[in-house]
Amino acid sequence: MHRGTCRLNGSSLAWGGAVCVFLWAAIGPSAAQADVVVLANRSGSRVVAQIKPVSARPYELSLPTGDVLPLFSDGRMYVEFATREGTKKYLLDANSAYFFGMSRDGRLDLQKIGLGGDRTTADGRRLPGSAGTAPVGTIPVKLLVDEDEPAKQIVWERRLRTRIKAASDILEKHCKLRLKVVAVGTWNSDNDTSEFMDSLAEFEREVNAFPARVAIGFTSQYHYHRGRTHLAGTRGPLQQHILIREWSQHVSEPERLELLVHELGHFLGASHSPEGDSVMRPVLGDRKALRTGFKIRFDPVNTLVMAMIGEEMRRRGIQNLSSLTDDSKRRLRQIYGGLSQAFPADPAGKQFVRIVDSATVSPLVAGTKRVLQEIVSAAHANHKLPPAGEAAAGQPTRREGDELTEFYVRRAAHAAESLSPEIGPTALLLALGIGLDDASELQKLPKTKSFVRSVEASGQRTVRLLLLGKPTMRGSRDLTKQFVLSAYLTAVVGTDETDALGLTREMADARRSGFSFANLIASRAGSTFASGVLDKRFSLHMLADRFVVDHYMPSVEGLQESLSATELAAQFGDLQDDRFQHQLHEVNQRVLALPPYRLTSAVSAQQ
Repeated sequence: MHRGTCRLNGSSLAWGGAVCVFLWAAIGPSAAQADVVVLANRSGSRVVAQIKPVSARPYELSLPTGDVLPLFSDGRMYVEFATREGTKKYLLDANSAYFFGMSRDGRLDLQKIGLGGDRTTADGRRLPGSAGTAPVGTIPVKLLVDEDEPAKQIVWERRLRTRIKAASDILEKHCKLRLKVVAVGTWNSDNDTSEFMDSLAEFEREVNAFPARVAIGFTSQYHYHRGRTHLAGTRGPLQQHILIREWSQHVSEPERLELLVHELGHFLGASHSPEGDSVMRPVLGDRKALRTGFKIRFDPVNTLVMAMIGEEMRRRGIQNLSSLTDDSKRRLRQIYGGLSQAFPADPAGKQFVRIVDSATVSPLVAGTKRVLQEIVSAAHANHKLPPAGEAAAGQPTRREGDELTEFYVRRAAHAAESLSPEIGPTALLLALGIGLDDASELQKLPKTKSFVRSVEASGQRTVRLLLLGKPTMRGSRDLTKQFVLSAYLTAVVGTDETDALGLTREMADARRSGFSFANLIASRAGSTFASGVLDKRFSLHMLADRFVVDHYMPSVEGLQESLSATELAAQFGDLQDDRFQHQLHEVNQRVLALPPYRLTSAVSAQQ
């Protein structure tokens, strides 16, 4: 894990990065050139300039002293401004930062900040949509406090919502992204945990960010430390959790806001800055936030970074750095490299270069491809065997049904075992979801489609389907598909959301092909199986050696299927009806009665 620190009066705020999540939207054929230019005013007085995009109408910009502002356009733009000697006009390079300042002889001029650009920089990037029509983006936030928060909810929620709103206003100005609180809750933190990074890991385990994009937790645990201590942190750009210590009595509300904005900056790719008035300066808590007229703002370079990443979030819906366009990754690498040279005393710039490099080739994509290739290889080997009715005496025959599913899972688990422990379990679940499916649901879901396409091209999918055969569970092809789909989704969004999605799909099917409790039990079994794999209670070695369908997929005997919406309502009422809840309980109990799940449930209860 990459890690950096920001100090707060001898304390430090930690962030780290490990980028291996899921890909989102690909660039469509309607992509247009997308340029971001950041202008800062360091002249000491307001600057009025004309901005003239080559592809849009010109407009006037009035920039107060000290302000930093991103400009978005579809293509290059000119800036024109008046000086004592006359009008000056410059063609601005794409995805670059500039500042207005006074030359030694007292003349207003514009200076480009050197950030390692090359000939590719001026070419800009290509993104779908238009800068003129792209709306302000929204980042859904889940707001949480732990059980040590002393105030009543009405008090702490008002306090934190106010802080989130203030941080949102700052972000919107610098990168056209705003925060929206969509959920509020609490979690129980371990009072015996004193190290901040352990607390962050606990917060990540205990709190599911859904339905938000990022969960922001405020812990009120108090642990006295001499010297430095972490006060806030996140794992890195576009990760799902930010944790902030709320307990310090020596930090004022303006400084708490700065702390929050700093971490949100890291969330959006901002690195540490050598500029003393930037919220991304390494040392916070220097009382600057308490000065009259002080404004929390980002420096021009980090504004450029956040504006570039924010534009891809707004126009492409990306969820992680791996999904950035190659043009954006190349430019960000140049920017972080320039920061590391300008600020060699701080390691953050170099660490962000490594983060971007690791995002260029996602380890999870590579690992999932490796496991999927093993499934296809197994399918090819099985397809070459003769069917049972055509084999000679003693000759191996082609596997079918449940036996074929077992063969694929074992081979996939063996391949996943060769990957790193951090990647292997997730890669297994994702590869099974893709490899044992012959439908296209994963290619349609917004949260899965781009990752699936990055792992398997359409031509490769065609070949796989020709070789795959009909792997079943309990003799049913549909049950296999439900099982592996839920296993895949659990790796992406977690068990609770996957189970809710499975129920939602069946309710929708009641109006089409019919509601199936058998499909529902397969979905629950798949999510339970995936949870055991991700928690490493089911080892990859064990699955590779002796995976058996009947051990992980319960019998569906006696469960009703193909119920129309009318029949479902007549027999079981709605979702809250006791009859439906009783049947749902029976489904869950059948799953948990299987020996592997019974064992893992007992382990979970003990923990």
